Amino acid sequence: MAGLDPAPNRLPEELGGMAEIEAVRSFCLGILEAAAPYAAAVKIQSAYFERLGIEGTKIYAEIIKAATDLDLPTIADVKRGDIGSTAEAYAEAHLRTFGATCATVNPYMGAEAVEPFLEEARSLDRGGGAFVLASTSNPSSSAFGESVSPPLHEAAARLIAELGRRTEGGYTDAGAVVGATRPEAGAKVREMLPEALFLVPGYGTQGGGASSVRPLLDGWDGGVLVNSSREILYAYEKSGGEYREAAAKAAKEARDELRSIGARL
Repeated sequence: MAGLDPAPNRLPEELGGMAEIEAVRSFCLGILEAAAPYAAAVKIQSAYFERLGIEGTKIYAEIIKAATDLDLPTIADVKRGDIGSTAEAYAEAHLRTFGATCATVNPYMGAEAVEPFLEEARSLDRGGGAFVLASTSNPSSSAFGESVSPPLHEAAARLIAELGRRTEGGYTDAGAVVGATRPEAGAKVREMLPEALFLVPGYGTQGGGASSVRPLLDGWDGGVLVNSSREILYAYEKSGGEYREAAAKAAKEARDELRSIGARL
């Protein structure tokens, strides 16, 4: 899965003659088209577009539409988590107005922070849902999440199991965010959620590899959407080549590496 979180200071030199907003747009749409043949979905980190103001939000919506036109499910990486009425507004904004297939959700405020996203997705009847933060990939998450007993990733897994409904695709519409950098915690979450789809960040630049994804696979060697953002976005910095060609090559290599461990992608 390709992730889009473009940093303006890392855009290719060939886009340097454009205004920043147009350069970001061209870069993201170029990466999307290049990576599409090798990606199962696209994750769009909304913060990188919100920072650009109204025009950035328009690009965010445009990328969601472009990915949909390429038959790629879209994940709005927004990590929202608020009381019920506010969660309803967030869910309507990202799933209905902007048109994303799924959104990432922070469960810290309990079921009422998650349920509106699932209800909105169900009302749209296009197979979407929510990915709930369980075991995230950032280094300090374990210091917080594992400071209580049972650890927070287990509490999140129980909530996901309670709220999710099985879809036609076989997985529940409540999935889990499980970092490739924490395979032991991820293995426990998988044990608790055998029928959930996992969104797996932390692969590549953050240190997670194919071997750390293996414990997250379900009983059919699938059930994971492994995200690669910077490894694809900035592949041209290592290769020195054209950014779209470099992105396509990096996306293909990531897919092939994951298949090498038996992952059904």
